[in-house]
Order: sequence, then C-alpha cells, then structure tokens
Amino acid sequence: MHKIICKRPNYIIKFHLHPEQIKEPPVIRTLSCPADADFYELHASLQLAFGWAAIHSFDFAVVNPSYSPPTDMMQIIQFQRMQAMNGGNNPASTAPEYLFRITDPVPRTQFSGIDRMHEGGRRHPQTQEKKADEYKLYQLLDNAKWEGKKIVYTYDFGDNWEHFLTVEGRSDATGEFEVLSGTGHYVAEDVGSYTGWEELKAAYRARDLTSEQKEKRSWFEKMAANCDPRGLTGNRVSLFENRDEINWNMRSDHIEDYFEKHRQQHAGRRLERINWLIGQH
Repeated sequence: MHKIICKRPNYIIKFHLHPEQIKEPPVIRTLSCPADADFYELHASLQLAFGWAAIHSFDFAVVNPSYSPPTDMMQIIQFQRMQAMNGGNNPASTAPEYLFRITDPVPRTQFSGIDRMHEGGRRHPQTQEKKADEYKLYQLLDNAKWEGKKIVYTYDFGDNWEHFLTVEGRSDATGEFEVLSGTGHYVAEDVGSYTGWEELKAAYRARDLTSEQKEKRSWFEKMAANCDPRGLTGNRVSLFENRDEINWNMRSDHIEDYFEKHRQQHAGRRLERINWLIGQH
C-alpha cells in the first residue's frame, strides 16, 4: 500500500506597500505561495514581484498591537540614549515593537552596513527570532498564536519599505510562487522612503519642472538600481507590467539564474552611477 502524502494548500496572500502612505496609485501584489516554502524563498519572490533590486536586508515580523513609539521629543531623546547604552539595541525595559521576527540569513548585502545600523532598533530581548531559510510559511501563518496579528515584510531598514500581509484564502498546493495580480508601478530603490516616492511621482506630474525635479526624473530613468528608462509619464505610474516574465523568473528552476545575472548587471552599473553622480556636481 502506498503512503498518501497530503500537501498543504497554497496561501493566497496580498502584499500592500505602505497602505496608509502610498495611495495614488496603491502598490499591491497578490501571490500564490506554497505553504512548505521558507521565508527566504518568499523574500526572493517578493523582490521580483515588487521590482526591488535585492541589495538590502529584510525581515518578516509580527507586529505588537500594544506598542506605541515615543512621540514627545524628550521621550525620543531618552529612548535613543537607552538604545545607545544598550549597544544600539532596544533595552528590555521597553515594550517590543515586534512579537516575532524572521530575519535575513545572509550576513552581508551591498548596503548591509546601513541596514545593520538600523536593525538594532528592531531587535528586543522579548522578540523571538528565526532565520528566514530555516522557517516555513505554514509555521507562522498556521500558528494560532499569531492569528489576527498584523504581519509585515520590511525591506531596506533605511528607507524602511513596509509590505503588510493579508492572507485572502487558500488554493491548490503547488511548488511554485506565482503573482496573480498587481497594481501600481514598482517603487524606485533608494528613493528616500514613501516621501521620496511621492516627490518622484510629483516630478512626473509637473508641467514646469524645477531643476530638482529634472534631476529626480533623470536619476530614476538612468541611475536608480531598478531604473526604468520609460519613467512614470502618462499612466505608467499605475501599471503593473510583465507579470508573465516575472512568474517565469520566479520559478524555482530559474530564480537563482535570474538573481545571478541581476547581480552581475548591477555590479557593472555601479561605476556608471558613480560617474553620473560626479557629473551632477
């Protein structure tokens, strides 16, 4: 008699980038995600789906609903002093921002120094951590302990791009990630968080461009790590393009080759960006 192997159904997950800050248009991707995949595989798939350049660190985290950041200037100064005295990490006497973190297993990325500088504020003695390549989706998403809690994927701890997760349902089990739908053009890497993205969009809406707006447009079309030579003119800011190509590259037998080619291309363009920056000054 053959042993019957029951595969866990895929999750249908909506990832919404800064839902409170990025609205016109919203930037959303909905993916079918294998339950037995690990979170590092999910990270790689989200980099493709959102058009990121995979040059920064990341984590997945369960948000503490009772956490509130200090807002009063004196509270902020006191909190920063406490962090400094604790080696840049959050002291145990404060409330944790996250209840659980799934962290980047890669020790260094291109800008890991910047990311690691900010990461101390994400750690807390009360926050349990697991490595992304050692923790599977179902271990978090099927855990009753986290039911009803907000879960966020954060990429680049400087710009702090927050993608909030909503599990919208389940589907037949597969071994592959797949983008089912999306809205909004991908966001520019290192643009300066959501405020910088809004400024870049405004530069494309403007009729009489300032010199700063011209520079922003030129940077995005030529020098951003995920540049788009066509920019955001017309309705391009609302478009999610190349879904079939993204899904092809997202396949488990293609994704490593994609990122290897991507790294080589990115390394070759670093000198171009440096020369461009020199030419602007």
